[in-house]
Amino acid sequence: MGMLREYLGTEAILPSEPTSYQDAVITGNRLRPQVVIAGFDRDPEEAVRLGPILTSELPGVHLVALSERSDPDRIRAAMRAGYREYVVLPDDVDLLRQAVHEAAYAVPDDEERGEVIAVCGTKGGAGVTSLAINLAAELTPVYRVCVMDLDFSMGDVAALLDLKTPSHVGELLRKVDRLDERMLAGSVGHHASRIHVLAQPDELDEADEVRGDAILALLTTAARSYQYVLLDCGSRIDEATLMATSVADRILLVCGTDVPSVKNAHRRMQLFDRLGVERERLYLVVNHYDKRKAHLSLTDIQGNLGVPVSGVVTSDPRTVDQAVNDGRLVRDVNKRSPAALDYSNLVGLLTEGEVSAPEPTKAGLMGWLLN
Repeated sequence: MGMLREYLGTEAILPSEPTSYQDAVITGNRLRPQVVIAGFDRDPEEAVRLGPILTSELPGVHLVALSERSDPDRIRAAMRAGYREYVVLPDDVDLLRQAVHEAAYAVPDDEERGEVIAVCGTKGGAGVTSLAINLAAELTPVYRVCVMDLDFSMGDVAALLDLKTPSHVGELLRKVDRLDERMLAGSVGHHASRIHVLAQPDELDEADEVRGDAILALLTTAARSYQYVLLDCGSRIDEATLMATSVADRILLVCGTDVPSVKNAHRRMQLFDRLGVERERLYLVVNHYDKRKAHLSLTDIQGNLGVPVSGVVTSDPRTVDQAVNDGRLVRDVNKRSPAALDYSNLVGLLTEGEVSAPEPTKAGLMGWLLN
């Protein structure tokens, strides 16, 4: 308690003694604090259990998880329980001060927090980046939108938009203890379509340095700056994508109509279940769809995965390939492209949570997939 008081200085008025987990709700209702700092080292399970209770009892309270070590599983559990920051001391002293300071000026009920959308592929070539940037372009006439490249293996959001950016994800992660909206604004590139892009670094080995709590801080800052933050998570499973999918408001799982893609979608959904990702946040998007050439029908896919197809992007390889190679949006290559029309239609998934998908064809189910 003494060290915490020293770290925060004049940023906060702290009680004379810490409160036990058992008395947290009673004390919270009596004091009505703006911030609750919960220790996660002594009893993380009890701290996680308290999260939703405190959020319910103290509307608008800012929950901060406090620990002496970074633990990816514990961080994700804290975020699902309603904690807004996970602070590792003494490394994250500045982040703790910033969290406490900003809580005093927060808009009630998080009204200004933007939607975070994670776009994940079931295998390489699923079309995650194209989907993310073309969906973002459909949002920009009305909303402030950022596309963040979290594919640390081969992220190419900037390349697909033929865009040079002043900084990149890796640079901000190294400065996460000082990260704020101004620093983020100075790091993104601006596309002619009004998409803002936070690109990947050129050095592939920087992926080894990624910490879940740093990714969380970056996403939190972006959500305060933009109305929509689209995350290109690629098809790999690493700490960045695990954190992104754990805290995202919606997840677009991008799948093809081939057998490996659908099998990988099933595996990814099993992982989501283990992470505690609710199915209500998950939207299955079938990309490169050609009814005549599809190995699996939409009914096959839906039946074996146990979730509906929320949206479809029609196959138009000529236009999409030209857009990729020219660094342009699909609509700028051919505004009548069926893929461009589908991107426009899919915006409803982000703004309303639903969209009219093509009627599936009738076919038998493949029992092999879920056995």
